Amino acid sequence: MAGWLFCCWTPLWIVLFLLSNVSADPSSSSKYTLHQTRANFEDAMQRCSPGVLTTIATQQEVDDILKLIIDSVPLQENFTFWVGLKKAKNQCVVLSQPLKGFRWTENSSEESQVSRWAQQPAETCTGVLCAALMGKFDGSTVSWGLIPVTCKSSYHFICKLKNRPTDVCQHPSIPETRFLTLDSDNSSLVQVECWSTVRLNLLCSGRPAMWRTLDGLPVNFSTACLKCSNGFQKDAFGSCVDVDECANPDGSPCRRSCVNTEGSYRCVCSDADGEQHDEDSPPCQDQVTVEDSGALSGILIPVLIAVAALVVLVVVVAVTVKCCLMRRSKKRAIKAAEKMAMKSKQEKDSFQTANEKTAT
Repeated sequence: MAGWLFCCWTPLWIVLFLLSNVSADPSSSSKYTLHQTRANFEDAMQRCSPGVLTTIATQQEVDDILKLIIDSVPLQENFTFWVGLKKAKNQCVVLSQPLKGFRWTENSSEESQVSRWAQQPAETCTGVLCAALMGKFDGSTVSWGLIPVTCKSSYHFICKLKNRPTDVCQHPSIPETRFLTLDSDNSSLVQVECWSTVRLNLLCSGRPAMWRTLDGLPVNFSTACLKCSNGFQKDAFGSCVDVDECANPDGSPCRRSCVNTEGSYRCVCSDADGEQHDEDSPPCQDQVTVEDSGALSGILIPVLIAVAALVVLVVVVAVTVKCCLMRRSKKRAIKAAEKMAMKSKQEKDSFQTANEKTAT
């Protein structure tokens, strides 16, 4: 009886064991996405969040990645994609190891069943290096290999997302939302436009995955679209931050000095001891009176000087004109006297001539 039970149950346990191994295969629960936009290594890692830059540590992963490339890359075209392989600054290149001293960014592992390098990295223990998948698809086969490159290079990239509940964010439900727009290149990024004109960028990231602002803080859906209190405004991370009214490009709201405060501002003046007073307080009013008097004096004195100069100018002009007129009158009188004298002489000469003719 026991032997019969053993013979019946043994195959069943073997089948269950194999099924458990299949379901535990990391690649079996992975989803790969190929991004055609270019980015440096760090940006590519962030755009893959909450997933990771793909690993190619098993033959199954290699087959899945190459199939994705065949379906996406045009014929006879070279390709280069970021994968999640990196050497830190304090790590050394070891040419005898499959990954040459590089590690997978997903789990910091140096293990790999597949090792194919199109270009060997230079032996070094300084500097940061990243690895990219380079190759070409000729229509029937894909030739490929890893190359060491600087992490600041710009390539397309391949992401891997585990199909686990903790890796996927639920569709965000935010009150007072007008539009929710999914980023066309990064499915983990959502742009939120609220009826209150507030705009937010939310990123699905972290473990467990949840919607966060760009600075990594979890989003409070109940307040995300609410307006801030007076004197505050939303920043790019969705947080209410103080508005600096004193830095208004249209001009200061104060006649004197402006001091920004949390949610508001103060208009102040400073006395001789450096102590600040509200702009409408008596010390500030006294300073305004004194300053206004000084300003009036500063305006009045130049005006008086200008008036005095004008009067002097008028007098000078009048005197000059009078002198000219007197000189002209004198000349006319002299000319008239000369004409009269000449006329008298002519008459006298005529009289004498007449007398001489009579005597003759």
